Amino acid sequence: MSMRREQFLLFRIREHSDQAAYEELYNAYLERIRRYIFFRVPKAEDADELTAEVFLRALEYVSSTRVEHASALFYRIARTLVADFYRKRKLTEPLNTALHVEVSGRQIEEDIDLSEEKQQLIKTITSLRDVYRDVLTMFYLDQMSIKEIALSIEKSSGAVRVLLHRARKALKQSYERPSKTT
Repeated sequence: MSMRREQFLLFRIREHSDQAAYEELYNAYLERIRRYIFFRVPKAEDADELTAEVFLRALEYVSSTRVEHASALFYRIARTLVADFYRKRKLTEPLNTALHVEVSGRQIEEDIDLSEEKQQLIKTITSLRDVYRDVLTMFYLDQMSIKEIALSIEKSSGAVRVLLHRARKALKQSYERPSKTT
């Protein structure tokens, strides 16, 4: 979605409570936000619930406040809700451990026919630091620009470039390590 279109839709929502405009934003970002949350929580049901909450909170916010970038708003709300999710449930295991267990425990191959290489890549990505996983997902899967990512995670564009470089390096090292042992 172009930046102009996004800003027009945000204007329509704020000034005219245009439900069709919000529906267009919702459809444009639903898959991205769900995927972002999916890799951070233990169950698909939790991801669905949190995704719905992101869009409810975003609607309340954009209805009364001027917003420049919907994607940044959606990701910030999602990040906050995931943090709240773990804070409320007081999980004792680290996030990466919970993600690793769920990805390996969930019967992904029943839903999507994934090759072993893709499964290994998913396991490797979920084992990365949260911020690395976030920037890789936003840049490669969601095709967000450096500027959009910077707005979403509230860092400078330069910091995002550094994070992306380090994330690629960590991914490469983590991905090559298991294949050398086999």
